[in-house]
Amino acid sequence: MSRHPHNTASETPRAPSLQRNIAYAISARVFMALSQFAILAIIVHMGLPQDVGALTLASAIVTPLFFLTSMGMNEVHTVDDFDRFTRADYVALRFFAGIVAIGLTILVVVFFQGDESRLVQLTAIAFSLVRFFGAQSSLIHGVFQRDERLNFVAVSTIGRGSIGLVVFATTFWLSRNLPLALLCEAVAWFFSYFVVDRALLVRMNAQTQFAQLRQVRARTILALAWWVLPIGVALWMTRASASVPPMVLARYTDLAAVGLFGTLAYVHSALSMAVGPMGTASAARLRKYYREGRARKFSRLTCNLALFAGLIGLCAVAFGWFLGDVALGLVFGDTYRNAELFTIILLGTAVSIIGMQLLTAVTAAQAFNHRLLSSALGLVAAMIAALVLIPSHGVYGAGWAMVVMAVVRLIFALTAFRIVLGKIPQARGDAPSHSIVGA
Repeated sequence: MSRHPHNTASETPRAPSLQRNIAYAISARVFMALSQFAILAIIVHMGLPQDVGALTLASAIVTPLFFLTSMGMNEVHTVDDFDRFTRADYVALRFFAGIVAIGLTILVVVFFQGDESRLVQLTAIAFSLVRFFGAQSSLIHGVFQRDERLNFVAVSTIGRGSIGLVVFATTFWLSRNLPLALLCEAVAWFFSYFVVDRALLVRMNAQTQFAQLRQVRARTILALAWWVLPIGVALWMTRASASVPPMVLARYTDLAAVGLFGTLAYVHSALSMAVGPMGTASAARLRKYYREGRARKFSRLTCNLALFAGLIGLCAVAFGWFLGDVALGLVFGDTYRNAELFTIILLGTAVSIIGMQLLTAVTAAQAFNHRLLSSALGLVAAMIAALVLIPSHGVYGAGWAMVVMAVVRLIFALTAFRIVLGKIPQARGDAPSHSIVGA
């Protein structure tokens, strides 16, 4: 089997430009964020506050586990030079890692105690199935990203988001049963993966045949897992950091308060989903610049991404400050009208999405341990801030804990970026610029 399974330009249509790829990536993730927001709005209006709280806790339990077991394989696949591992190795590892995540979810929720524990348990298990099929599609997106075909990512994402929303909304409307609706959404995501994603892989001549998977060796999979493990742990700690405030909040309040925070905090996930693809679409280009020693281009592209993310974050904070009260009342009703908390969460999100772009560059340099340390510091900061602020300030303390976590991660992300920039193998006439704003 070939160790270099990516295609040449003669085998696939010419890839879109970087600008078009970024536009495709952002539009796709914005659509997915809106579809997930629509699902949340459906639960808010058709369900009970306990349903919203159960989904918030289920996400807090399940999502970090999938971030850990996914080990950032779609990101690493994009920047892998394929000198040690093949695409089949990634596919096999992602599948078995997803099974492990489902098993860990069941193990964790068995011991969950509290209000509506049965609802939380069933919701978490059903949600883990949704994430499992989403994880398989995410790795396929890494294939598309590697060849800079973000238009294929857009088709896949929009197809999956559309069918998932329709199936979830129909099931929840008929049954008012959250776990059942999530289970049906998981089936819809599998259908999208099997039909849409596989067809796109065939168009790129990049499908992984069963015969190739049979040649995968356990030793190779373990070696791949060990290599990408720092990214997996880093992603787990990043997502666990975001899960700390609602988990601590559940200890000191009830599911209704957790649901309020989870509903408003969805803006963090939505903006991260919308802005994150800028870095994702640029990862292959950043890896190319790093490998070729083009430090100035590496620095300039990273800084442009960070500055644009900061501008989006600033606009989001202004929106929350001036229009948050009206917008929340219009979309969710008076129960969720809390512009102050909404603005605090948006502030933390604005800081977070800047750091995301810097960490994309760190990943492109394959400096996985730096990213691991950044996430570890963010998790520690989130835990300390949540335990100090939430008992006395409730949901507002949870919001400020998000801000503290984001600031700590940004500081170290900037430090890691400067370290990586200084270690780029210099090409002749292309000295690195160490200024984050002067590139």
